[in-house]
Amino acid sequence: MLLGYKYLIFTCIKEDISIFKNEISQLLSNNTKFPANWNVTQTNLNFKDIYYPAPSGGGSHFMNFIIWEPLNRQGTTVFYVNYRDGWNSFIENYAKKFSKTCIQVGMPDEDTNYPMFRFSYYEGTKQRVILSYKDDKKWEFFQKGEIMPFEDDVYYKKRTIKDRLPNNLIVDYLKRLGWNIDDVNFWDTNKPVYKFTRIQWD
Repeated sequence: MLLGYKYLIFTCIKEDISIFKNEISQLLSNNTKFPANWNVTQTNLNFKDIYYPAPSGGGSHFMNFIIWEPLNRQGTTVFYVNYRDGWNSFIENYAKKFSKTCIQVGMPDEDTNYPMFRFSYYEGTKQRVILSYKDDKKWEFFQKGEIMPFEDDVYYKKRTIKDRLPNNLIVDYLKRLGWNIDDVNFWDTNKPVYKFTRIQWD
């Protein structure tokens, strides 16, 4: 399911891609010199063009991302960016400003040095965040917000911290919310794909 990636992070948005494209353009205009410092193009659906095998850490490199409507969940959008944190601050702000539902997930290859398992649910101002990660040699578990009806909180009580939010549980949560990423049609589309590329700093 990780498709050869060391770390896979993306966000599912419960909104039509044309509306989402217009709304994030508006939000980018508020935060940056958009469109002057960005290129927006229609492109092919090529994930590795954004990052492979993992997004780079830090924020010193220019940002680029693609958005697409998955074949198996039409009327919604996937946001796929080359920042290791999934640009979660932007997604959080988007959910708040436009009262939208966004689900961001991070799924590592467990053989990586510092794996970070992430599930974040934003619904307007409501937030539910769950993290299981290795910091140096120690595993940590973090959660905030009320437990949602689709969750299996029995996992969060497991003795071994790294087993509290495994990739298969993240995949199951997404399926319960309507996005089946095990289906190849999630990773395909018959609608336009848009790429946003930052070309210079403000």
